[in-house]
Amino acid sequence: MTPTLPIQTTEFKIEGIPVKVHGIRTGTVQVKKSHRDPSQGMLQIMVDFHWADPMPIYCWLIEHPEGNILIDTGENVQVKENWYFDCDPTVGFANQKILKFELEREMEIGRQLYRIGIDTDDIDWIILTHLHIDHTDGLMYFPRSEVIVSQAEWDRPYGSMKCLLPPGMRPNKIIYEKDPVFLGQYPLTSDGRIRIVATPGHTYGHQSVILEADEHTVFFAGDVSFDQEQLLTDRVGGIHVDKKLSKDTYERVRILAQARPMIYLPSHDWKSGERLVGREAVVV
Repeated sequence: MTPTLPIQTTEFKIEGIPVKVHGIRTGTVQVKKSHRDPSQGMLQIMVDFHWADPMPIYCWLIEHPEGNILIDTGENVQVKENWYFDCDPTVGFANQKILKFELEREMEIGRQLYRIGIDTDDIDWIILTHLHIDHTDGLMYFPRSEVIVSQAEWDRPYGSMKCLLPPGMRPNKIIYEKDPVFLGQYPLTSDGRIRIVATPGHTYGHQSVILEADEHTVFFAGDVSFDQEQLLTDRVGGIHVDKKLSKDTYERVRILAQARPMIYLPSHDWKSGERLVGREAVVV
């Protein structure tokens, strides 16, 4: 029997209106220790023989009155096939060298949405935190959804394989407005309670999503850090393209967390789903 993963769900309120948030895991990924931990970067990662423990690959679904919002799309099972990387031999070789994936077909995002009664055609917005394959490889399920990526990420991708994106995909490449905490922001919903913010460092154009609920801020971090502990201890992973920018982003996230209770949800933290369900705010 093909294994399935539990979907972790919590309901928040925005001006008293219920908004459900689902944490959906699409398998696991293993990276080198020098990828996840502080290191000298890609050269060290490529020659590192030591693998870190597997990490989850989270996507996040927000059921909002204005539409269903999916943050990242996770992996698909084809990533375990060698031919999958042939469209870009250079970046593909690097990905095969530094990443190990474990998932089954039933763990793909489209199949998991079906389990909670959501058709893939009912996803209005897909927000990509960045263009790494473990965040984009589920896009094949969503030919009709509006895909949102930052202009900076599209123009200057780092370690991504654009050749694996759905043919003819035309994302909404957003330009940010001013934000009091972050380098820029883009309001998604009309009330401004869900917005996209610039969080560069992991990649040049990395972005995160903020949901301002009545009692909590929910921060969908993507790969700002691999887990909450890295944010609190100022430890930047070796894979991050600009470690100075990452530390600047860390500080901005911590400033936001000091303003009101904030639930911090990185994509690769085993405890993210538990923090969502328990509404556990980060203490900085």
